[in-house]
Amino acid sequence: MRHKKVRSYAVLLAASTLILAGCSSSSEDSAGGAYAGPVKDTPGTINVLAWPGYAEDGTTDPNVDWVTPFEKATGCTVNVKTYGTSDEAVQLMQAGGYDVISASGDASLRLIYGGDLQPVNLDLIPNYADIFDNLKYRPWNTVDGKNYGVPHGRGANVLQYTLAR
Repeated sequence: MRHKKVRSYAVLLAASTLILAGCSSSSEDSAGGAYAGPVKDTPGTINVLAWPGYAEDGTTDPNVDWVTPFEKATGCTVNVKTYGTSDEAVQLMQAGGYDVISASGDASLRLIYGGDLQPVNLDLIPNYADIFDNLKYRPWNTVDGKNYGVPHGRGANVLQYTLAR
């Protein structure tokens, strides 16, 4: 139980760090280059593209709201758009308007190789060292030694098929 609680806090802190970086009004991105995304144009707002359940704001279940306390604590407005498939996520991210995405490995690589993502500055995530080593620097979010994502845990990969007769 303690490990689950620690992992939950680690995920929250990592996500908060990324979101706070995105909510800043700086014209520099986390990698140190000029940032040309929506946050620069609208300081204090971050647009999140997420799997359902990854950025809960109380609309699915009023008892599960991580976004509102974050907004109150930081003054940053969080706009969450959920998606149902990796293909949908890639299409939405490529269309633009999102600062952060929670993407599966296959979608991450399509976005990385498509030039749609910027590397993450891991120095801005104080608890990155606490993340389980086997989740870090994986081939689905690290390319040419650059990290484009922050792992948060393992999840089910549901597979459905029809048996041909």
